[in-house]
Amino acid sequence: MVLLRCLILFLIGSAWALEGRDFPAAPQAQSQNPAANQQGTYRVRVRLIPVDVIVTDAQGRPVGGLRREDFQIFENGRRQEIRQFIVQQRTAMAPAPAPRPAPARVAAPELTPQPGRIFLIMMGRGRFQTPFRSVDALIRFVRNDLLPQDRVAVFAYNRASDFTTDHELAARILERYRSNHERIESWMQMRFSGLAAIYGSKEMPKSFQPEIDRIFADPAGLASREVGQGLMKEAGRMTKDALPVVDQALIPADNPSRNQFTQLESDAITDLPFSEFTASFASTHQDVQNIFSCITYLRWMEGEKHLLFFTPSGLFLPRLEYDNSIAAAANDARVVIDTFQTGGLKFERSWSDIFAISSLRNISQLTGGQASIYRDIGKSLAGMDQMTRVEYLLGYYPADDSFDGKYRRINVRVSRPGLRVSFRHGYYARETAEPYNREEFLAYSRISAAAGYGRDLSDVGFKVDLSPGPDPLGPPKILAEFQLDAGKLGMTMVDGERVGKVYAAVFAADSKGKVLSDVWGTFVFQLTEARYREVLTSGLRFSVLVDRKAPSLLIKVVLYDTIGDRAGSRLLKWK
Repeated sequence: MVLLRCLILFLIGSAWALEGRDFPAAPQAQSQNPAANQQGTYRVRVRLIPVDVIVTDAQGRPVGGLRREDFQIFENGRRQEIRQFIVQQRTAMAPAPAPRPAPARVAAPELTPQPGRIFLIMMGRGRFQTPFRSVDALIRFVRNDLLPQDRVAVFAYNRASDFTTDHELAARILERYRSNHERIESWMQMRFSGLAAIYGSKEMPKSFQPEIDRIFADPAGLASREVGQGLMKEAGRMTKDALPVVDQALIPADNPSRNQFTQLESDAITDLPFSEFTASFASTHQDVQNIFSCITYLRWMEGEKHLLFFTPSGLFLPRLEYDNSIAAAANDARVVIDTFQTGGLKFERSWSDIFAISSLRNISQLTGGQASIYRDIGKSLAGMDQMTRVEYLLGYYPADDSFDGKYRRINVRVSRPGLRVSFRHGYYARETAEPYNREEFLAYSRISAAAGYGRDLSDVGFKVDLSPGPDPLGPPKILAEFQLDAGKLGMTMVDGERVGKVYAAVFAADSKGKVLSDVWGTFVFQLTEARYREVLTSGLRFSVLVDRKAPSLLIKVVLYDTIGDRAGSRLLKWK
């Protein structure tokens, strides 16, 4: 059998991108968003490209003591001059006081060593306690093996926790996941099965959300937020790939309308029974969307970033192009993907299962990570921990400074023989506008993601009322009046007063989702303790005016709480 992925040799030039359903991630109308304004930004053309490199020996042990002259870097086959070289040998030290990693600019004038690593644990679709009690091993790793300064967060289904150096808080989330995930998986298997797995929505049903939220709910623990699934430009192509299998399943074997060509198309995609194929398709589709969400979640953080992806059976991706696209997106964000297959050898029974496992190996290898296949999860985590404690951070300025938006491949070689080199394999050469204000850049990123998410977000609690604007002599307006739940708002104490800050964005779109107008605003709240107790009942009130450019509109409102790093959104109709 020849699978479709065998027909694709190397198509890494285009990555899946996050894109909105009703609203684009980048508004099309003239915008007042902070990242789009030229004031307070600088244009980046020639920038330092950081490359995280891990070198191990034949036994997988980290190799230290290498020098700058031991390395060579190539971009698209052309050797580059190593302009900066840092060796990071991490040992236990007191964690930094910051509650989570600060967002970083895409282009920094110089490389900055980081004392700790960043780990985002992503639990994919499936059951993890049987047969090898993989969640138990993961909990032990978080509690016992991480360095005190390492930051860790947990992502499951569509929710992510804060990053923290208090590893016990993350372990408690994993304990609640261990207790509850099999029930959620049972519901999801029933929901995403048969033809619904191919043609239906892949978003999490609202009825499942309370059970997912309970995994992350801990009054004394980490804050968390709902993170929308990353929508893929090639999601439609995945569904199209599956259609021959559907066609064959719906035609009885003795029906004369069955033909050999259609059967060959179906066989080229999978050798699984139809029910198993649809289940694998749905879980892979959701996992890949969440991988993109996790990459976005990590993108603006500074340091050595690892996405630890756990899956029982791998990713059912019938085209090698899809593996390369995932890796390209991760490389561009400087994210290493370490994959852990937890289902044992039973998944080696078909060609589809074998290629689902090979996708894990490909994605890890192309991002500089490690793939743990058919191995003890505890030992795999310990090995990954040890080999990442010694890192070489290399930087170069590209000899080609055209920055045409194309993907550029990176290769790193070490002159000493017998060593294995893991590294970032590429990036997209984009000319970008970088803001001086990192808070505004992160706010823009979070609001854009929430605007493109098909469901409402409730991590920031608020009510909103729409009414005609108060300026009858000028262009028609819509007045959005907000009542914000102060109890859900992150605040800090400054000189005895509670201070909070909220970014608000209102998008007005036509019935096809094209944004006709949008407005962004920033609201700072400074409250005495007495006033704070009042607004806990009455709510914090403010309003935003947006242009009304059509009689009937879809209105998407998004609030972003900068201190709590949470977003809330609503989709409303205006007639």
